[in-house]
Amino acid sequence: MTRVCLNVLLGIPGSGKTTYCQQLAVLPSRSFEVVHVCYDCFIKIDENYDKFRDASGLYKLHRHKLLSHVERIILHMKRNDQPKLQEVLARWSDEFGHELNISTQTMASDVVFLIDDNNYYRSMRTEWQKIARKLSIGYFETFFDPALSIAVQRNRARAQPIAEEVINHMWMRLEKPSGKLYDHELEVLRIQQNVDYDGIVQQIQYCFENPLKPPTAQPAVQPMKQSTVHKIDIILRKLISKKIGEARESMVSSQQLQSYVKVLQERKKFVLEQIRKCELNVSEEMMYRYVEELF
Repeated sequence: MTRVCLNVLLGIPGSGKTTYCQQLAVLPSRSFEVVHVCYDCFIKIDENYDKFRDASGLYKLHRHKLLSHVERIILHMKRNDQPKLQEVLARWSDEFGHELNISTQTMASDVVFLIDDNNYYRSMRTEWQKIARKLSIGYFETFFDPALSIAVQRNRARAQPIAEEVINHMWMRLEKPSGKLYDHELEVLRIQQNVDYDGIVQQIQYCFENPLKPPTAQPAVQPMKQSTVHKIDIILRKLISKKIGEARESMVSSQQLQSYVKVLQERKKFVLEQIRKCELNVSEEMMYRYVEELF
């Protein structure tokens, strides 16, 4: 039976997701096939950002259709049902206007699906994890987390760059994974600079051998104490001061620096609200580290 792993990518535009997919697809040492599900090919997230933010917009409907198609594709692959698989792939082409490259050779091998999207809301990633649990397949996330300035610089070098205000907004709203706050986010590889592809291959092999199981009931999470929220707010203020200090050397104008400070302040508000609803049962010595990871 074909073993399948979902590798869900998350990160803002310019963070390195496309290069990762390209390199993994041509890696000579891999013993599995790669199916690249690139949202930019099938659904234009960055071009339709305003529509995406509308809960009733067509973009959300298209996302759900893509997710449902991938679920059925994996199901038929696991069952080795070629006729049903070809039916779904034909519907895929009709729905999204591009073929999904799955060959007969792919059917005879272990397969990793690269879910190449920004996936910056936790709910987006959770939907993929639900599929992995439902189908008992492997799952892990790769989080691309370079400095915002690096992502913006890479974006400028693109043939068709994305508006920088869109990238800034995505960075402000990015719900960074945290295994400390969310048990289901333990299987996350974080990439800030160079990619260890040997480590990625090892993680994929591990996920083939250790597929997810159906979820168990979780106890209700109690809201965080106000005293802890105050401590986290102080930590976030220190982190902003640190980032501003680091940015002064690279910002070419005071206007650019002021714009960056505004982005940081918005990010602080979002992160504080995000973790206010969670339990963070760690010592004060460790608290700075976890808050810094989320910021």
